Amino acid sequence: MDLRPRERIIKVLLALLSQPNQYTLKQLSERYGERSTDRVKSDINILRNAGIDVDYDKRYRYFIIPDNSSKALKYLQALTDEDKALISRSLNKTVVSSIEVKHLQNKLDSLYDFQQLGLEALRRPALEKLERLRVAQQSKKLAIFKNYKSNSNTVKDRKVEVFHIEPEYDTVQVFDVDNEGIRHFRISRIERIVLSDEDWQFEGHHSLKHTDVFRIASKNPVLVQLLLDVYAYNALIENYPRAKARTIPGIEPNTWDFQTKVNSDFLGLMNFIMSNARHVTIFGPETLKQRVREEAENILEKIKKNMG
Repeated sequence: MDLRPRERIIKVLLALLSQPNQYTLKQLSERYGERSTDRVKSDINILRNAGIDVDYDKRYRYFIIPDNSSKALKYLQALTDEDKALISRSLNKTVVSSIEVKHLQNKLDSLYDFQQLGLEALRRPALEKLERLRVAQQSKKLAIFKNYKSNSNTVKDRKVEVFHIEPEYDTVQVFDVDNEGIRHFRISRIERIVLSDEDWQFEGHHSLKHTDVFRIASKNPVLVQLLLDVYAYNALIENYPRAKARTIPGIEPNTWDFQTKVNSDFLGLMNFIMSNARHVTIFGPETLKQRVREEAENILEKIKKNMG
């Protein structure tokens, strides 16, 4: 269930670019579903051999060292021709299959092709959003998320203090000034970002919260277990890449066991189950089964009313 090696290398590279001094080897390994740090350590060595300087700080958290002489990679910007050439040369030395090399090199030829690696955040104009988020975070200035589309079926502006960005998972953690609390927002749901001249006022309240695979934070997560068929498995990992590390092959052929802790309100998970009901079996907990029954009954009741 691991990522293909060359996909993982690119993901590791982008993780270090987007969040320097954030991840240890162990954290990177867990992030990409590896039980050992050996594979990610090898990925980092490949990047170094490709001419990309990777180092770590006193806390053993990794980062990319800027190299002005070769127009080194900058924060989530398009790879330069020099960058692509360096990575391609390294791939040619480390991958036996010429077909696999050619396949990845084609992906490196265009920024837009990164969406095939599950990195929707690297499509334009999303890059401009990411750059503005970065500026807001580093300058410690307020940002305004214009016309944010929330799960509560509302569209409105949000005034926030941005303190953690995760482009690969389309999420940003902020302190919501109006609601005076920490919130998680989907970057893709922000219409545009306006930078303010106002300084942060609530930095002391910034606290990075663990989020589940459905991008929801919760103080009291609960363990869930589902059995998925091929259709549901594809839908899960394509929409929620983090879920891949929590999914293993099932006992029966073409089935997968998904087990992880999620928020106690089952936000995100309920949408997935109801959208793929025929392809999902719920093993637990009972509270989840009850929630699904209630939601199904509500849907049936609405259909009856519409039929008159």
